[in-house]
Amino acid sequence: MKLIWDSQNNEPLFAIDQEALHNRIQDKGKAVASSLNKFELFMIGMNLVVGIVLMADVFADDGAAFEYVLPTIYLLFFAYSIYRRYAHKQEVRQFAPTILGDLDKALWQVNYLIKQNREMMIWYLLPILMVVFVTVLLNAGFVWSLGLILLAAPVAYFGGRWEVNNWYLPKKRELESLRQLLVKADEMPGA
Repeated sequence: MKLIWDSQNNEPLFAIDQEALHNRIQDKGKAVASSLNKFELFMIGMNLVVGIVLMADVFADDGAAFEYVLPTIYLLFFAYSIYRRYAHKQEVRQFAPTILGDLDKALWQVNYLIKQNREMMIWYLLPILMVVFVTVLLNAGFVWSLGLILLAAPVAYFGGRWEVNNWYLPKKRELESLRQLLVKADEMPGA
């Protein structure tokens, strides 16, 4: 934003360097898209590797039927993660290739990351922790399974909240601030 003196009205005017603003928005959008891409690829890769390793372990030990549940859940989450990535890529294409469109796209991606992180406790960690609890209970006993759950659940919950509060919400606030600035500039007379 630049301050310009209006000599006709003897008052300051503000002007926005739209190219610099667009570059800043695109840089922020790329950073958010990179975080989202890393999150999705991590979920895909982690679920695949863990599912395969656990399945191979159960096969090698000629495990009981209940021992196949956990690796199967990981492989199902692997397939679901691929589906969510595809669905996310389709939704991103709906934004106009303008300054406001790029900003809305970056905001949508940050909101998507926040939503995924917050919902992860319910749709991902809770089912896995329950299956791990039952599996460890049947194999190692109640104390170990209770200890594992009492350790893993709070770490996952508070770790996810920390990530949202320290990474995604500040990015979201900054993008919303840029959006307000852009909308205000468009509403100014002569814009």
